[in-house]
Amino acid sequence: MKNIILKLTLVVFSMATLVSCTEDETALPKTTVTISKEDFQTAVNSTDLDIASWTNFNETGAWKWREKTYTTGGVTNGYAEFSAFNSGSANTAWLISPEINLDVAQKKGVAFEVAQHHLDVDSPNNSLQVFISTNYDGTNVLAATWTPLQANIPTKSVAWYQFVASNIDLSAYNGKAHIAFKFKGSGTDITLDGAFQVDNFLFYKLNN
Repeated sequence: MKNIILKLTLVVFSMATLVSCTEDETALPKTTVTISKEDFQTAVNSTDLDIASWTNFNETGAWKWREKTYTTGGVTNGYAEFSAFNSGSANTAWLISPEINLDVAQKKGVAFEVAQHHLDVDSPNNSLQVFISTNYDGTNVLAATWTPLQANIPTKSVAWYQFVASNIDLSAYNGKAHIAFKFKGSGTDITLDGAFQVDNFLFYKLNN
């Protein structure tokens, strides 16, 4: 799973969010250059996420995003997770990327993977949303303007722990920006205590 994004050097991107490429769009491969990435491999299992330059902010409730790991076949993978189970209160929590410079290229985007587990209902009250801000100052999350991005967020029909990929074209944006993952759930309503996991965050540009 970890290699799905990070080891690709020649990738065909449609530069449209989560839609299939047409034959014309894939006629010539485009070279993707990684600007920055976070694979969460430094994660310390079951601790509050404190990776450098990432913001971990609990708007509602006491819990924050957590660093998590699992090992299979002798290989350990790290990721970020928010689970509302047993938190004891409603939760709204933000995980915000380091600043990205959208002026590095005309064509650029972000890619990442998301999984879910124990998601009983598809509801805005147990959800993960992805946003972009070009005026977040790195401190005051709620004072910033956050614009929703169309990401591939797994629903309850997707198998638990199965990561699905998103590739979001940011060519329409300029300046400095941050990408945010906003979780909403409940630690008291068992139908709204599912979890979401984020991995393999990548900011890239296209040379074509």
